[in-house]
Amino acid sequence: MRNIAHYNVMALSLAGALALGALPAQAASNGNDLDQDKASELCIRLSEQFNNLKPFKEGLPYWQNASAEFATGKSDCAAGKPLSGAKSMRQAISDLYVKPDTL
Repeated sequence: MRNIAHYNVMALSLAGALALGALPAQAASNGNDLDQDKASELCIRLSEQFNNLKPFKEGLPYWQNASAEFATGKSDCAAGKPLSGAKSMRQAISDLYVKPDTL
């Protein structure tokens, strides 16, 4: 009985995380009209979203490719190229079958 309760909690946690990950942000942008400052802000938001998805998605068949794409994006953001970084991070989250956050 205790194991069933544990699995129910895990299932509800996963469902909640997926629902939150799929919610669009207020005043959503399509990502094509970003300037450097907005792209930098989006890098932060996408990094948080990816990190929130990690416990639920890590180990799935598509995880490695998405993780590599995310690392590329994070590196670009850190190197002062937030437009390309945000694009890569958005693609990584999409590869996890989740709608990426927007501004």
